[in-house]
Amino acid sequence: MKKFILDKSQLLKIDELKLPEQAITEFEEISTRYLSTGDGSLISYNSKYPLYLFLNYVIENKNVLVHGSNNPSITEFEPQNSSLFNGKPIKAVFASSDGVWSLFFAVLNRSRHVGSIRNLCLSVTTNKGKKRYYYFSINNNDEPDQWRDGTIYFFPKSLFKQGGIGDEWVYEDKVKPIARLSVSPNDFPFLDKVSIHKESDSVVKTILKALFIKK
Repeated sequence: MKKFILDKSQLLKIDELKLPEQAITEFEEISTRYLSTGDGSLISYNSKYPLYLFLNYVIENKNVLVHGSNNPSITEFEPQNSSLFNGKPIKAVFASSDGVWSLFFAVLNRSRHVGSIRNLCLSVTTNKGKKRYYYFSINNNDEPDQWRDGTIYFFPKSLFKQGGIGDEWVYEDKVKPIARLSVSPNDFPFLDKVSIHKESDSVVKTILKALFIKK
């Protein structure tokens, strides 16, 4: 039922992974070379396949989580006071089990952005894998340099626990990334589909529009 409702919604969607053998071979080689060492190395990504596919492949198959940031040189993450997706306060390091969600935060230029950012990430397990649903919204699109290059950091999933929503994960201690990957705005597959909301709109109104109002 949940999948049926989400499929009928106006949320952005990515189908379950169905990769050609060449992509799997390349992704396995990259993960073996960089993720298995756990030394924080910068991944050299030369595949012709979209980077978000690699992220979701290793998330689903290599027990890793990801974190998107504008900062390219974090060697150790420290817990920060924040709140879970459900509003519960927590001091933690945040990570995600969704590559596209983390890409959004990696390439949105936080130093230039003023005002609210609204986003939603949901995934449903099916007999084919995970189908993913998204909503991304900013309160204006007129800022110069709204988007920028960023970095995706990889963490071992075993250290984290789930947060306030299925693809949100938290760790309440310091943690070093096992690898990192440079990304650009063009790696974010929904760059031209980010919505604009009014600052005066409530979060509930924004989400309802995302679910039911055709663009």
